[in-house]
Amino acid sequence: MATSARAVWFVEPRHAELREEAVGAPGEREVRVTALVSLVSAGTEMIGYRGEVASPSEVDLPTRGGEFPFPLKFAYQVVGRVEEAGPESGFAAGDTVFCYHPHQERFTTPVAAGGGNELATGAWPLVFRVPDDLDVEKAAFANLFCVAYNCLLDVPVRIGDCVVVSGLGVIGSICAFLARTTADRLVLVDPLEARRERARWIGADAVVHPAEAADAIAELFEGRGADVYVEASGAPAAVQAALAGTGQEGTIGIVSYYGKKPVTVVLSPEFHLRRQRIVSSMVSSIGSGLQPRWSLERRMAVAMRRLRTLEIGNLVTHRIPFDDAVRAYELIDTHPEDSLGVLLDYRGAP
Repeated sequence: MATSARAVWFVEPRHAELREEAVGAPGEREVRVTALVSLVSAGTEMIGYRGEVASPSEVDLPTRGGEFPFPLKFAYQVVGRVEEAGPESGFAAGDTVFCYHPHQERFTTPVAAGGGNELATGAWPLVFRVPDDLDVEKAAFANLFCVAYNCLLDVPVRIGDCVVVSGLGVIGSICAFLARTTADRLVLVDPLEARRERARWIGADAVVHPAEAADAIAELFEGRGADVYVEASGAPAAVQAALAGTGQEGTIGIVSYYGKKPVTVVLSPEFHLRRQRIVSSMVSSIGSGLQPRWSLERRMAVAMRRLRTLEIGNLVTHRIPFDDAVRAYELIDTHPEDSLGVLLDYRGAP
């Protein structure tokens, strides 16, 4: 029997609202889920909220609703509990799951794009089982952890490398956390003082404003420049800074998504004379040579295991009731200095 539930919709630039819509029974390879908690992404999701998406392909998840550019129902980080499962879904009622689905109280979703359960069949998984011992709030970070982890697979940090991470949002902070395990020297860069202070838990050798980055890199890396420079800020000017701060045959990993914002760089002399590499990292795929072994399912499983020991208090700044979801977007959009991980909590809803 069809029911209804509220979902977050972007109805025009910088204007979100809750809309009621029908929720049907699951098909054979679908599940119906009651949301517990979801995480707002300050990257691609906020680009959609601001109306800065360049083309429909950038928000082309099968769970997306509406039209491009508006009205648009688009997000991708919900943890919930399965109410009812189709016989070929691979799930059962009571399972806790992470779903690539917009923020919505209850919803029915296919378990994979393309109708299957396995990446080997060409299907893209949309639902993942959450381990019983993983807190649901931690599980909400599985996708962003996977984004950061994917970047470090694309641009590995070897033992003893000198590394810079630019941008200390959730993804940049997790990139830095992962890089710290093997980097000899680690410099973190962000223009916001509050984010620099919040990132102290990572244990970097320096946490600096962009204006101070060149001096910190020169001093700590003994004039060699970075071996690996991760650009996670989403600020177009940061790409030029990455070229300047990366050393001979060093690698720049770009995990940021810029949307419509133009990125203009001057390649001479650093890029040419230093033979630098610029690597694009996007969680929807993995670099050449890794595809046979590093499926999205494996990467998500690793993310959930690693999240068990991550103190998400270092990443969460706000827990907002789903009833007040619109405020979450206003907060992230207008007060980035105060917001990092913003969770929507459905558990107090009627």
